[in-house]
Parts: sequence; C-alpha cells; structure tokens
Amino acid sequence: MTILGISKYDAEETRTWLAENDWTFPILVDGSTVIRDYGIPNPDHDGTEREGIPHPATVIIDREGTVRFVNVWVNYRERTPPAEILERIAALPGS
Repeated sequence: MTILGISKYDAEETRTWLAENDWTFPILVDGSTVIRDYGIPNPDHDGTEREGIPHPATVIIDREGTVRFVNVWVNYRERTPPAEILERIAALPGS
C-alpha cells in the first residue's frame, strides 16, 4: 500500500507545511492539474491567487489504476476518517 498526498502549493510551501504538521508520507506537488482532472476544485474561490483550491478529497486507486473510492468534502475542515480509509483499503481484492 502506498499513501500519497497531493498539494496545490509549490514545493517549498509544501515542505514547510509538512514539517509544521509532522507528516512523513510523500506529497506530490500538483499546481491544480490533478485537482481539475478529478473534478474537485472548490468553486467558492474567486479565481485569484487561491484558484485551484480543492475540496478535501480521498481517492483510493487499486494496483491496476481503477478508482475504487472517492469521497469529496465541501467543508474544508472535514476529511474522510482514517479508520474508514483503512477499512476500504482492507476490503480491496488482494489486500
């Protein structure tokens, strides 16, 4: 199992945020491409420097590249609970 995060911010901002939050899993720097491809941009932002801010989302993709779970939260303070993510991963064929 591989866990990745995706950040819309540049590499330096992302590194700072990771250090402040003591996160150790890999974070990919996106710049909004993946955010748009998965259809999760937050339309409530006005398109200024915050363009491309996503709704928080959890996407589980199996080893073959098939999307098996998507959960998008409108409230930026909410996230898919870690226990639910682990349960869904455990239920995947071959897990």
